[in-house]
Amino acid sequence: MKDVSVQLTDLLADPALRLRPLTSHCHEGPRPIRWVASTELPDPLPFLRAGELMLTTAMLERSRSEWDDLLHRLAALPVAGLGFGTGLVHREVPGYVVERAEHAGLALFGSPVEVPFVQISRWVADRVFAERYAQVRRTADVQDALLRELLSGRGLPGLLRRLHGHLDAGAVSVTAPDGRLLAQHPAAPEAPAPGTPGTPITVDGVPVARLATERATARQDLLSFAASVLGLEVARQQAVLTGRRELLGQVVEDVVHRTVPDAEARRRLAAHGIDPAVPHAVVLARVPAGPARLRALPWTLGPLLDRGGDVLPTALVEDSVAVFVPEGVDADATAHTVLERLRAAGPGVRVGVGARRPGVAGLRLGWFEARQAGSTGAGVRTAAPLSLTGLLLGNLDLPLRELGDTVLAPLLRYDAEHGGELLRTLRTYLAHDARPAAAAEALTLHRNSLRHRLRRIEELTGRSLDRLDDRMELWLALHAREAGGEATG
Repeated sequence: MKDVSVQLTDLLADPALRLRPLTSHCHEGPRPIRWVASTELPDPLPFLRAGELMLTTAMLERSRSEWDDLLHRLAALPVAGLGFGTGLVHREVPGYVVERAEHAGLALFGSPVEVPFVQISRWVADRVFAERYAQVRRTADVQDALLRELLSGRGLPGLLRRLHGHLDAGAVSVTAPDGRLLAQHPAAPEAPAPGTPGTPITVDGVPVARLATERATARQDLLSFAASVLGLEVARQQAVLTGRRELLGQVVEDVVHRTVPDAEARRRLAAHGIDPAVPHAVVLARVPAGPARLRALPWTLGPLLDRGGDVLPTALVEDSVAVFVPEGVDADATAHTVLERLRAAGPGVRVGVGARRPGVAGLRLGWFEARQAGSTGAGVRTAAPLSLTGLLLGNLDLPLRELGDTVLAPLLRYDAEHGGELLRTLRTYLAHDARPAAAAEALTLHRNSLRHRLRRIEELTGRSLDRLDDRMELWLALHAREAGGEATG
């Protein structure tokens, strides 16, 4: 809350108080009074704050040099003024006190004994409390207006317009964390240089934007409340957008798993802005932070605040985001944009880009291509030709990861209990096409030691590494675990 503006000139102008200005500084302004302190202490400075009005009857004897020192220290604090009571100890304010107060730049006035100090204190207190109450009422009115605007459904433009009307701080703007202008009132081609660092707008505990004003005169308490209200609006719009993305996600799952005929798939895709006759590339991003954060966090804030939905058809499927990129739009650039935005949800985002193809079958293949590409590591990965293994691992209907864990469980337990490296040995052996010499060299291991480890793998898993079927099963189990994001030993 800002300082009150009860002025010394108003106090001196009240005829009921009969106060007499004694220095020219009494009429220099502004001199706001924060509070009143009556004191007869030898050194009152430790107990005074800037802006307070000091009242004294000067009961203690002070030399001229002591008065000079006190008056200069009071002016330097600075106090709002010094009231000198007359008629009790001093009939009049000593001339040298008036002279030194004038020289020090201190507002000095005389107060007759007929007007007790408590009357002056009450005069100031009544006005300070009245002004503070008025400020509280104004704050409550602004907060009420912002909440009503939030419920009106007019969105961010309405909130900024309402906030601008209550603040004397120039243009009000909302910017992204990277400084991009997202919204502003009054609208202008460019965002004005903010007069304040800005107040964070948070959703799910994450700063997603900043609210700033053109001039630094805006009250911080109102800006903080407005930022909270804007956060509620962003979260509300995010919930609406998440619902749209999940609806498309249900359609995509039906297309991927072929649970509906292609004709029905074409109809349902078209209802979400995807024309299968037009070649599309699938950009598929997986977020390790999990589905809940992916749905709560507004990672596409610009379209969200415009309330126009996603620029490109976007679907949510479990912990993944799928964007369908038609001809004429750069799929690779889209993938990098998706990666940059999803980093707000957490590190380790994996984005795969499938080839552009027409038709429902083309979208289905593009999905698996993008999934296989994204499984190779964090960042943006462009799909290589789709392999049969990648297609199998990308099929969500097959419990390959669980089967892989079951097949490799004896090796995992052995490595955990004995500090062994059987899992690493198996992976290296199969990666070198089951050639013992190449595997031993890659492991920096003697061939006899390698043979001993391979026999132990066969005993624990019940599979023979001489049989092609068993080698394929072990190889697939390893890849299934890696595709599932498990530790690979």
